[in-house]
Amino acid sequence: MSYTNIDKFELKELLNSNEEFLLLDIRTKEEFHENKIEGAINIPLQELLFNVDELEEYRGSKIVVYCRSGHRSITACNILSMEGFDELYNLEKGIIDYVI
Repeated sequence: MSYTNIDKFELKELLNSNEEFLLLDIRTKEEFHENKIEGAINIPLQELLFNVDELEEYRGSKIVVYCRSGHRSITACNILSMEGFDELYNLEKGIIDYVI
């Protein structure tokens, strides 16, 4: 597996720490504007491969990827892994579970 699954409690712990990491929302722009986790940047999954250079400064950094329910983010983690990113974390159950 090219990524590690984390749950909402682990993410909240990470957000409360002073550790630097990238929070990447790969939902559509519309979904992102409806609600998001504070501090996240948005690159929709359909655009990820074409915009991977926007993440270059985060190569070697921890990247937490999330979507609505945790499925698209798995695909995004796999794409990023193929592009050479190696510290990838998938938010299990996505933002739906996170905001509850």
